[in-house]
Amino acid sequence: MWRMLYYREIFYFYKDVMIMRALRSCLFLLLMLLCQTAFAAKGTILYVPMDNRPVCLDYTVQSMQSAGWDVQVPPREIIADAQRPGDSEKLFTWLEENAEHSVAVVASSDALLYGGLVGSRTHEIPMNVLEERAERLVNLKNTHGGQKVYVFTTIMRSPKASSAPVEPEYYAQWGPQIFRLGALEDKLELKKITRKETRELADLRLNIPREVLEDLYVRRSNNIRATEILLHGVESGDFDYLLIGRDDTAPYSQAHREARSMDILVSELPKERIRFFAGADQLGLLLLARASNRLQYELPLVNVMFAPGVGEDTIPTYEDDTVGESAKQHIYAAGAFPARTQKMADLVLAVNTPSDGVTLEASNPANTYDVSKDTQKFVADVKSVVESGKPVVVADVKYGNGADNALVKEIFANNLEYRLAAYGGWNTAGNSLGFALAQGMLADLYPADAKKELLQQRYFDDWAYQSNTRMHTYMQLIWPQQWPNSGLDAEKQAKVEEFITADLQKVSEPYMGEAAQEYKFTLPWSRMFEVKVDKVSE
Repeated sequence: MWRMLYYREIFYFYKDVMIMRALRSCLFLLLMLLCQTAFAAKGTILYVPMDNRPVCLDYTVQSMQSAGWDVQVPPREIIADAQRPGDSEKLFTWLEENAEHSVAVVASSDALLYGGLVGSRTHEIPMNVLEERAERLVNLKNTHGGQKVYVFTTIMRSPKASSAPVEPEYYAQWGPQIFRLGALEDKLELKKITRKETRELADLRLNIPREVLEDLYVRRSNNIRATEILLHGVESGDFDYLLIGRDDTAPYSQAHREARSMDILVSELPKERIRFFAGADQLGLLLLARASNRLQYELPLVNVMFAPGVGEDTIPTYEDDTVGESAKQHIYAAGAFPARTQKMADLVLAVNTPSDGVTLEASNPANTYDVSKDTQKFVADVKSVVESGKPVVVADVKYGNGADNALVKEIFANNLEYRLAAYGGWNTAGNSLGFALAQGMLADLYPADAKKELLQQRYFDDWAYQSNTRMHTYMQLIWPQQWPNSGLDAEKQAKVEEFITADLQKVSEPYMGEAAQEYKFTLPWSRMFEVKVDKVSE
C-alpha cells in the first residue's frame, strides 16, 4: 500500500512539473507571436478603489506605480472617504470616458454600486437602481473599448460589535445581538444548534426590533441580488475575473450563511474567472497584480510554508476558512499557481501562524518580544530560503490587527528586513496575506529604493503602529483625556498625530534607526484604526 501511495505522489509531482513547463512554453510562444502587444501592455490601468483609505488607494497605487505601471484613479472628491460615500454616477462616467485608453480596468463594484464599502452596509438605494448599475458594469467591456476587466466585490460583513458611521446607527445598541442572531440562524440551518441555543434564538427574534431586522435583511438581500447579476459577467466573459471577498466573518455568522448560498452559484462558474474567499481590503491590489501577470504573460509558481504548529489548519479570527485554503485561493486569484515544492517555485509565501491555531489581537499582552523556539525555527527557515536565492514573502497572521512583535524582532536580528520580497501583518489574515503576496509578485519590478520604502511602510504601519503605538496612544492620551477613538476633531487629531509620531520614532528606533524621521504619520479617517505612512519629499 505504501508503495502505491509513494509512486502516486511521484507521479503527481512530475505531472505538475510537466504541466507548468508546458504552460510556460505555450506562454512564451504566445509572447513571441504577440510581442508588440506584450510590449504595449505595460501601460495604463484604470483603478476604482472601494474608498480612499491608504491601504485601498495610496499604498495600492504606489505598489503598482513602483513596478512601472501607469495606474490612473478617479478624482479624490468622488471617491468615498470617512465622511461620505463616493459618487457612483461620476465614478461610472470617469470609468467609461477613460476605459478605451487603458489596457485593463480593476474596479470595486462596492464603489460603483453603493458608493464604497461603508456605503454597501448603510445605503438605502432602491433595488432597480442597483440592478441598473450592476448591468452597466457588466456591459463595460463591450461598450467601452474591449480591454480586460477585473472586478472585486464583497459579501456584507457580520461584525460582532460596531457603530455609526461604518454601520447603521442601530448597531450601537443592537450590534452584538444582531451578530448572535445571525450565528444562531446559521447554526440552525446547519443543524448544529443546541436546545439552549434554540431558546436563545427565539428570544433574539422577539427582542430585536422588527424595523431593525427589516432594514438589515432588505439591504443584505438587495446586495446579494446585485452580486448575482455580476455573476452573469463571469458566465458571459464580460468580466475577465471576479473576486468576491467575505468581509469580516466567522465560522457561524450571517455572512457565513450567505456565503454558503453564494458558493453554490460560484461553483457552477469557471474557476479560471472567479474566486471567493475571506477578506476585502486586499482585493484591489490582488487583482492589479493579476492584471500585471496576465498582461506580461507571467505565470508565477508559489510555494507556501507555515510556522510550526497547527499551521495551515489555523482558522484566523474574522474568517471562516483555514489559512491554508485561503493562501491557495489567493495564489490563484493573483494569477499564479501553487507549487508543491520550493525547488519548483518562483516565489515562497511564508505564513507566520500561531502554534496553537488561536489568533489573538495584536494588542493582547501575549504579543511580547520574547522569541520562542517556533519563531526562531520559522525565521531560520525563511533565512535559508532567502539565502538560496528564492524571493520570500512573509505573511504575518499570528495576531489579528497587527504584527507579531517577536517575529519582527527576529527578522531584524537576522538582517532579513529588506531582503524579503514583501511583508504584511495588518488587519485580518486575508488582508495581510493577499496584500503581501501581491507586493511580492511585483517585487522583481521594483527599484531597490522603492522596494525598501514599501517594506518600511509596512513595518511602520503593521508593526510599530498597529501592534505598539496605537495602544500606547490609547493608554497615555485617548483614555486619560476621555477622547473618542473615532470622529476626532481637528484639534484633537493634531495632538494625537503629534503623539503618534513621537511614539513611532521611539518604538522603531532600536530596529530601524532614524528612518521614522523621513516619514509623516497621519490619521486619514480621523480615527485610531489606521495610520497613513508618507515618505517626506526631499
